[in-house]
Amino acid sequence: MNAKEPAMKTNSFSNARITHALTSASPVTALVLGLLAAVAQNAPKTEGEAWTIPARAARKQNPIPTDENSLAQGKELFVAGCLPCHGPAGKGDGPVAGTLERNGVPVRPGDLSNAKLWEQTDGTLFWKISEGKSPMPSFQEAFSEEQRWQIVNFVRTLAPHERDKNQKAKFGDKQ
Repeated sequence: MNAKEPAMKTNSFSNARITHALTSASPVTALVLGLLAAVAQNAPKTEGEAWTIPARAARKQNPIPTDENSLAQGKELFVAGCLPCHGPAGKGDGPVAGTLERNGVPVRPGDLSNAKLWEQTDGTLFWKISEGKSPMPSFQEAFSEEQRWQIVNFVRTLAPHERDKNQKAKFGDKQ
């Protein structure tokens, strides 16, 4: 018996159970079970699952200037509301990150330190903070509109911007 055999037996066993359920059920029930099995196999994984937002929300401009005050306020709000899941550096490694689930499936918070964050507009980040997506709560009631924009400003500091990386590559880290 090689290492692959137990997995094959498990899959065969699962497939046998599905086949048995399909053959012993009514035609309508069999169709529903078959469709559910196909959908479950092709369903997107929660990790990296697309989080789409309305185009109008993505175009929304940040009315709060990125200055020392808004960054300080944003950091304070981030620590209070976002750090438990996203962690102090936004890497998705906060103290409760390992306990999060969506529909019974473990999920990890987004890595806000990833440079890909810059591919999202301020309006997109604002909408995500405002609306949430299980297990991330909506912060619309917890923080004012101004506070949510301040969080957007602070979150931007967690991810290196592509132009900053290019400057470091060109001039070195001696800036």
